[in-house]
Amino acid sequence: MNFRYPIFIDLTGKNCLVTGEGFEMAQKVQGLVDASANVLYINPQADPKIEALFEAGLIRWERRVFQPDDLDACFLVITDSENNADVFHLAEERHILCNSVDDPPNCRFSFGSVHRQGDLTVAISTNGLAPALAVRLRQKLEREVGVEYGSLLALLKTIRPEIMSRVADFEVRRDLWYRIVDSDVLQMIREGHTKAALAKIKQMIDETANSTSRSDTSAAGGGR
Repeated sequence: MNFRYPIFIDLTGKNCLVTGEGFEMAQKVQGLVDASANVLYINPQADPKIEALFEAGLIRWERRVFQPDDLDACFLVITDSENNADVFHLAEERHILCNSVDDPPNCRFSFGSVHRQGDLTVAISTNGLAPALAVRLRQKLEREVGVEYGSLLALLKTIRPEIMSRVADFEVRRDLWYRIVDSDVLQMIREGHTKAALAKIKQMIDETANSTSRSDTSAAGGGR
């Protein structure tokens, strides 16, 4: 196993196949739906949660066993069946990413233990060696990284265009981002003072933009 290269993938519009019926399959299918993938589930029967996604029109479901041609035009496949090895080798031949649930030798990638707060995503991997450790670390993060982090990230998303347009110098802009993140705005949000936090962030932007403008003016004047 060498699941050492962390990556976050945009699956929007990508054809993703799920086959098999292990206890984790409903969660895997839901995760693909949440990632805006085009999901095809192939299995004679389905978990009630998967069936509900089908009834809602969020996935396709074909009530039959997997066939090799099902991988045509597929970007990613998740399998949990007695045929994991066969599915994996077929996927490898077609250069398709494959995950066989709880079957590391038949995987090209693994799923980490994930903690989310809004657009903030933290994924933990143990290279397939001790998933329980990853789960415990995730549970610790859930206690320490609360909803205020998601709220802060939402604020930073709204002010990002202003920072990009008003602070042109990369190093100055990078320093501003760190000063914002290291300031007390997170605590302000945690205490429910979101508007005050946004006002403070805007003040920091104004101070940085004005300081940069004065520096540019002074430099220009000194060169004449």
